Amino acid sequence: MPSTKIIPQDLSDIKENWRVILAAGLCLFFMFGIPTYMLPWIYRSVVVEFDWTRAQASDAASMKFLVGSLCAILIGWAVDRFGPRIVTIIACFIGGFTMLSFMLLDADGIGIFSTRGLYLTLGGCLGLSSLGIMISNKTLIGRMFERNMGTALGMALVGTSLAGAVTPFLFGALKDAYGWREAIALLSTGIWIIALPFYFFSVKKDVGGSLEQKTENFTPKVPDDAVSIHNFIRGRNFWLIIIGLPLIAMVDMGVAQHYVLYMSEDLGLDINLVRTGATIMAVIAAAAKVGFGRYYDKKSTKGIALTYILLGIAVLLLFPVEGFLTMMLCLGIKGTAHGGLVVDVPVATKHCYGPWGIGKKISIFTMVYGFGLSGGPRFMGMIYDKYGSYAYGFITFAIIAVIAAMLMYMVKPDYWLKMKSIDF
Repeated sequence: MPSTKIIPQDLSDIKENWRVILAAGLCLFFMFGIPTYMLPWIYRSVVVEFDWTRAQASDAASMKFLVGSLCAILIGWAVDRFGPRIVTIIACFIGGFTMLSFMLLDADGIGIFSTRGLYLTLGGCLGLSSLGIMISNKTLIGRMFERNMGTALGMALVGTSLAGAVTPFLFGALKDAYGWREAIALLSTGIWIIALPFYFFSVKKDVGGSLEQKTENFTPKVPDDAVSIHNFIRGRNFWLIIIGLPLIAMVDMGVAQHYVLYMSEDLGLDINLVRTGATIMAVIAAAAKVGFGRYYDKKSTKGIALTYILLGIAVLLLFPVEGFLTMMLCLGIKGTAHGGLVVDVPVATKHCYGPWGIGKKISIFTMVYGFGLSGGPRFMGMIYDKYGSYAYGFITFAIIAVIAAMLMYMVKPDYWLKMKSIDF
């Protein structure tokens, strides 16, 4: 069981546990990043082949995040009960087989599933596996690192951004060569031959194990500053966070799932230009995750609130996009903000409540965050289908981002302040 004692202000713990960070990053690359970033690139094919609206096409993403949200508390319980390792391995198998199952999707459906039913089911299965990967690895990092948690988490989450960098062109090449269903199936290869084997041999059974579970060598002791689930739910911080998180998630994913259609179809930008922009945005997000991780270690929830403001600015910058430079200004700020958003939930949880019961608390916040993620794509698709434009959606999202920032600014990071007062 890794110690949770305070360590000096250096990166020695990160150097000692780099294999664990890399293993988590590889799982996040192949199991969260690729499934999330590939979806916007299949919508054009889905709309044409099945004659669906944009809202219907983006329902795969909505179902992905909705199912993950509904299962988040169960996943958090499983992580606290069995440890992050076994949850990660199971999630890898679910995700891998789901991506292979896209080969079965056609206009006639299969068995009891209609085409749309199978499409939504596969989206839901991706959500179950993705949230399993995200919660288990955030908990793993949250338990293993104290002072440098934000930095370690940012490094692991670089995997999702790197997936965003390579997926547009890799998926495009595979789609052009074999078809969009086959491209999804082929992208599962990395799970079987890279992510799962490396994780299996790098993350041992006791690494990141529950601080609450009794073992042969460890008897849990409730710390004096532990926050029970009862007090957790009754606290002011809980309500500020639980209202703000789904709002900002709705903005982030609503834009992420529709900007490809907006820029390529509505603005008429060349698809390869948009792919280039998406890749550069993902690279920026990768650097931002590490940078914001370090920034959150020093500024906590006030720094998170700044990230939300950045996202609101990025949304407004969608309006003047007309070429490569304006596109990159928008996507650059969007990538910077997204890099911080992926790190915010575990950091806010740890900084407010400490490490005890962190799996359950992260899962509760992830659940409401996921509700926002699931609603964003559908909301934006409905706005377009009704008005023939995303304009009203963009304006609404910019206002929502400011409201979420105000709520997060009012959150008091009690545990972080306590550790800071004793030279944390």
